[in-house]
Amino acid sequence: MSHAQAASALPKSWNDAVAKLADELAAVVSPAAVTLSVSNSSSLDASYAGAVEAAVREQLQRHSFSFAPANTLAAQSAIRLQLSLSESAAEYVWVIQVLNDSSDGASAPVIIVVAPKTDSAHVETDERSLSLEKRFVWKQPDRFLDFALLKNPASDESDLLVLETKRFAVYKASGVSWQLSRSTPIPHVATPLRDPEGWIDLKAGKFSLKGLECADDPDLAGVLQCKVSTPVIPSPVVKIPGLLNSVGAGIEEKCRGEIVWLSTADSDWTQSDSIRGYLTKGIPLPLIPSGNTLEFDGPVMALHSDQVGNSARAVVHNLKTREYEGYIVTATCSN
Repeated sequence: MSHAQAASALPKSWNDAVAKLADELAAVVSPAAVTLSVSNSSSLDASYAGAVEAAVREQLQRHSFSFAPANTLAAQSAIRLQLSLSESAAEYVWVIQVLNDSSDGASAPVIIVVAPKTDSAHVETDERSLSLEKRFVWKQPDRFLDFALLKNPASDESDLLVLETKRFAVYKASGVSWQLSRSTPIPHVATPLRDPEGWIDLKAGKFSLKGLECADDPDLAGVLQCKVSTPVIPSPVVKIPGLLNSVGAGIEEKCRGEIVWLSTADSDWTQSDSIRGYLTKGIPLPLIPSGNTLEFDGPVMALHSDQVGNSARAVVHNLKTREYEGYIVTATCSN
């Protein structure tokens, strides 16, 4: 996340409080190499807590403080700063403490500022503006990168397209289940992919992997023609403060004129995960959390926009069953 995004993610009064925090620290501590640890005991969620931390780092750098990389010799000799985020009934209370290990009896500086909660009131209002729902579509033991439901004009039913790392499969509806209709191997790319990514583009009648693009005429139901290409990521890369390891995707429809962005939690491949909605007037930030949170029994491996409508496709690795699952996530705006 860039420093400009960190500042724009906060209300003006919060940025003023962060600037005051840095100004007062610089008045009592000479610019030097520092480390910064953060403790959040307030009601701020990870997105806003991360934005406050990023803004503090930005302001300290403007005062010529530098941040020593963790687990280095420079970090061992750096000044240790502790940023604590707490709150009273009416205000947020942000504190920076210099952790002074010296034995000369000098007191460690403590800087305290307050930020009004009224500037986050719009967040509480927006909490009710998005409603997320998930619909289970598909599961299998082997990993897949994306899936899509394609309307079959002949039967008025949908075919299920599944993009795996080595094949492209098409399934037909058979009662309440799916029956494999055809399977097409995907040519190997020149360089094997350690962490493959891929997505299906129904509008263009093609799917893409890193280094490879495959299409047919007209609807991915015929013979695939594949060529080496430079992939174009379908959604902009957006990182939310405090959720730097998240996976996200935008959806086509807007909510009261605002862009809807879906994002996972800040977890890794060994943890359960969730998806939450955010609203923004434009990309990049600020992104405002909105609505309920969807929980999953494993990490969301991929999240793809449907490009039309108000939904996205999520690929989840269920840590309980060890299978890979496909869900359609729908975001509904309550006007």
